[in-house]
Amino acid sequence: MIELTKIIRELPHSPTLWANDLVHAKRANDETVYHMGFGESPFPVPDRLKNALADAAHRKEYLTVDGLNDLVDAVREYYRPIYGDAYIDATDIIVAPGSKLILYALQMAIEGDLLMPVPSWVSYDPQAKMLHTDVIKVPTILDDAGYHIDPEALRKAITDARAQGKNPSKIIINAPSNPTGLSIPSEELPAIAKICQEEGVLIISDEIYGFVSFDGKYRTIAPHAAEITAVTTGLSKHLSLGGWRIGVGFIPKGVDGLHNAMRCIISETWSCVSAPVQQACVEAYKGHQDIEDHIKECTDIHSLMNKTISKGLQSHGIIAPMAQGAFYNYPDFEPFREAFAVNGLNTSQDIHEILLNEYNLATLPGKAFGAEEDVLTLRLSGCDYDGAAALAAYQSGASLDQAFIEKYAPHILKSITIFGEFVAKYGFISKSNVA
Repeated sequence: MIELTKIIRELPHSPTLWANDLVHAKRANDETVYHMGFGESPFPVPDRLKNALADAAHRKEYLTVDGLNDLVDAVREYYRPIYGDAYIDATDIIVAPGSKLILYALQMAIEGDLLMPVPSWVSYDPQAKMLHTDVIKVPTILDDAGYHIDPEALRKAITDARAQGKNPSKIIINAPSNPTGLSIPSEELPAIAKICQEEGVLIISDEIYGFVSFDGKYRTIAPHAAEITAVTTGLSKHLSLGGWRIGVGFIPKGVDGLHNAMRCIISETWSCVSAPVQQACVEAYKGHQDIEDHIKECTDIHSLMNKTISKGLQSHGIIAPMAQGAFYNYPDFEPFREAFAVNGLNTSQDIHEILLNEYNLATLPGKAFGAEEDVLTLRLSGCDYDGAAALAAYQSGASLDQAFIEKYAPHILKSITIFGEFVAKYGFISKSNVA
């Protein structure tokens, strides 16, 4: 009898992709669905990149496993002012079909277990499990100042895990964060880096949303521990190129053999990224003003949408730290716990299901991002609008205000209204409930 492996049998479909598939199916049936379950930037591909891809369509050859030399060189110089010479010169660069595979390959290459701040992106935990390694959760604090990892809480998680016979050897941090839309404050990064240096833990810094920071500041831990920090990034978020499947990794030379291990993994798996895509993406890293303007304009619109969601949720009494970057909000319904329980809602999954079934509002439960089942959080994406129309209007001089959202993102406003209706219905204990 042919059987699947136990780990794969028990592995659920990625919640984000599941939500997106579900919404597409509902909309194919002419249902009106409010989509906050999937974070896909809605903006069009810049003309410069479309033209570059067309010009490179003739390329059909396999490229080197590290990536097209012109692309690697362009990436290196583009990030040099951000990371500084010391970090850039202490790393090797690889190109992959999306940053997700670099995250997976890094987990594969490094012996030991994963330290995972909670909440974290949905794929970190399943990737670790696919590799037969343990996931060690690290607590965080979320507030209007950002996403906080207490250094001593991190050290305690490492110490406790070792006492239990585990081998915490790598940590993935992500900022701006998916699912929270919050950033780790710059001044807190050195202390986190120091703990990892002292404890011999590889830092994997997932910076795929690095340029989608609403205050325009790029925050990175990389320069604080260059010898043990790998960075994963790409173009899918700030340039809306998710379907191009292009990711970039900075691999620290200070970890002996890591770059060669990554090259071996690439050689036995994806071989190389599509040659036309790599060639076209060189233009994304040349610093062209039209591309840089496009990134800022899209980020300005993301800021409007997600801060509006934060304010709207707060107006309904929901805990919702003000979004700082990426496309997300991570509301906490703790103020309604007692009433929710009376109304049969005890988990984030319960909240997610009611919103989907009664309101056709797609969200994701906090459980999918590592939270305990009874933590009443959701992950919301603020991308349900026509990005091409919104961007064209902004470029033509439209103000980013309430009228802009009413015209170009009515589903965003309707979703906020639905949350108000939801907490009005389920967030209060009625006499009939008590009876």
